[in-house]
Amino acid sequence: MAQILSPNVNFSPLIPQKELLAKGDKVRVICFYLEPGQKINLHTSPYHVITVVLEGKGVFFAGSEENGIRLEKGQALQYEPNEPHGFFAEERLVVMAFICQ
Repeated sequence: MAQILSPNVNFSPLIPQKELLAKGDKVRVICFYLEPGQKINLHTSPYHVITVVLEGKGVFFAGSEENGIRLEKGQALQYEPNEPHGFFAEERLVVMAFICQ
């Protein structure tokens, strides 16, 4: 059955926030909310990950923090399984991540 994915924008001045929007057999959808200067540290997933910037600008890490790609609203980036990834908010940032098995 179809489901509307509507982020409940929730920022914190202390730490990045995240919200699970959907969970199925083959996909999870998570929204991240970061204030400027906040960061999601490098981590890996055994699945494909697609990040879409819904609001703001940030630097997205692919493989290492030295390999940063600047993205802004409307842009997306796909990561391969087990590829280290994370991101840093240059502006208030809302990111929707699709984790696909």
